[in-house]
Formats: sequence, structure tokens, C-alpha cells
Amino acid sequence: MTSATAREPAARERDEGILLASLDHLAGREQQLMERFYALFFGRHPEVRGLFGEHSISEQEEMIRETLASVVAHLHDEPWLDGNLEAMGKSHQEYGVEDPMYDGFLECMLEALEHVTGADWDRDCADAWRAALGRLTDVMRAAGRRAGAATG
Repeated sequence: MTSATAREPAARERDEGILLASLDHLAGREQQLMERFYALFFGRHPEVRGLFGEHSISEQEEMIRETLASVVAHLHDEPWLDGNLEAMGKSHQEYGVEDPMYDGFLECMLEALEHVTGADWDRDCADAWRAALGRLTDVMRAAGRRAGAATG
């Protein structure tokens, strides 16, 4: 999988414009995105449902907002992002998240984004989102692996 940081500068610049336009389109539609994402994710990967415990709808919506905020932070090379992703990867490992679950998350999030974005979704938009979300999940996955190796 190609991460956004490994992409050529021209592709990264193009992706930034696409993602910012897409995020503008998603503004105010977080609930719709959350509902679609969790329906897909829990439907296709019922094994992950238990990892969410008793999180309320508002907590799940906040998780979606945090994902979108991380994409924006990634676009702006925010220095705090990697530390947050490392911590999240470690905590996800402690909760029992396994590598294949990240792939399931990515595919379901992309499909939910496509559904909510509608006619504005095209291959370039899909590629930009895949690169950005892939970069985030790559960092978290690596942190989880390191944490797992350190404990066992």
C-alpha cells in the first residue's frame, strides 16, 4: 500500500486539494458517514463489534470526527500527529485490534466516504483518501506491532 508520505510531491499536492474539497463536502454529514461506516464495518466484520464496548452513538461520531481531523492534520504536517497515532496504535493493540482489522476499517471507510460524497467521488478522490487513511493506519499498525512485540 502506498502511504501519502511516500507519494511524489505533485501527487501529494493534488491529493491535498482533493481531500480538502472532499472534507468541505462532508461538513455536516459526519452522522451520515458514521452510520454508513459502522453499518458496513460491523456487518462485514462482526468480530470487531465487541472491541467497541458500550460506546454511545455520540462517542462513535467523535471517533469519525477524529479520523477526519487526523487527515487534515496529515495534510498540514502537524507535528503532534505521529505521537497521537503511535499512542492510538498502542491502545488499539491493547484493546485487541489485529492487523487485518485495519484493512477492514480502511475498505469500509472508503466505501462509506464514497456513499456520502456521492457524485463527487471519482478515482482521484478514492486514491487520495486511500493514501491519506493508509498512512494513518500504517503508523497505528506499526505502533501496535511494536507494543505487542514488547509485551509478549
